[in-house]
Amino acid sequence: MISKAPARVCLFGDHQDYLGLPVIACAINKYIVVEGVPNNTNHLIFNLTDLGQIVEINLDEDFSSLKKGDHIRHVIKTLKNNNININKGYDIKISSDIFINAGISSSSAFTVALTSFFIKIFDSKISSEELVAELAYQSEVVDQGGSGGRMDQYSISIGNTIFLETKSAFSFKKINNPIKNFIIANSGVKKQTDLILKNLKNKTINAVNTIKLKNPSFNLNKASIKGIYEYENQLSKTSFNYIKAAVENHSITQAAYLEMTKKIPNFNNIGELMNRHHDILKNDLSITVPLIDEMIDSALKNGAYGAKIIGSGGGGSILILSNEKDQNKLINAMYSAGAKEVVKANVSVGIFSL
Repeated sequence: MISKAPARVCLFGDHQDYLGLPVIACAINKYIVVEGVPNNTNHLIFNLTDLGQIVEINLDEDFSSLKKGDHIRHVIKTLKNNNININKGYDIKISSDIFINAGISSSSAFTVALTSFFIKIFDSKISSEELVAELAYQSEVVDQGGSGGRMDQYSISIGNTIFLETKSAFSFKKINNPIKNFIIANSGVKKQTDLILKNLKNKTINAVNTIKLKNPSFNLNKASIKGIYEYENQLSKTSFNYIKAAVENHSITQAAYLEMTKKIPNFNNIGELMNRHHDILKNDLSITVPLIDEMIDSALKNGAYGAKIIGSGGGGSILILSNEKDQNKLINAMYSAGAKEVVKANVSVGIFSL
């Protein structure tokens, strides 16, 4: 059995999914591969080829109390809790060409691929993209107390490009993405994903709750850019910036969806919306670092339609939208600015098995 899951990029809506606001995200053609054969034992033996590690798990272990970040055991625990009985040993090799800790969801791709792998083997009759996504979300976010939302697991599982509603009654729409020429540039600056997400999530939710104390009917999903200023005197400057950023990014995401679904989308408009989104992430949420700023500036000077940081921030990668003729020039510009790794990327299907 071989299971493959792609990386993902958030086109619009970073730091929105944990607030119940929509995002536009797509899977890209960088993959993690989980391949395994039965070993006639009661052990799962994982060969993590890129990390040079071997992990051996006895299926009779106690999975009730696990450390955060132990993604393999958390997947097994979540599947067991959902009546998917993993009762046979396998030798499993895991390899990947996804940048690690760089904002394109290497850990979520791993969780999705492993979840799909086990479901296909042990309960294939219930397998679906949505089920894999939800169980991966339960394992990575709910069971481990992660700070993100459903964007990563759903965009990776479903694949292609989706407009994902992330509030409690969530849903998604597939988009026939007109964007065919991505560049992903990894700064090489390692980020503290969960710390950044937790900090911004808690502060923004606290700001929403502060507003609701005096205005119980306040709804972040329905707030307007103009209307948000009536609450400015109820919050600290920082808290107001977080609320304003959420409302403005919500508006940008909606505008991007309308542009991307036109019969003939305007790439200059999409790029400008991307640049506006990045400016908010940089100036209101303060999630960039100097090298990221230099890379963004260089991309725009060298012909990009738009560019933005992707992922939680504090380092990681940027996404560049360009026409095909400028790609090589932009790649060279990224290396000159100090990027560690730069690749061309395209939209990909979601999880699949061989």
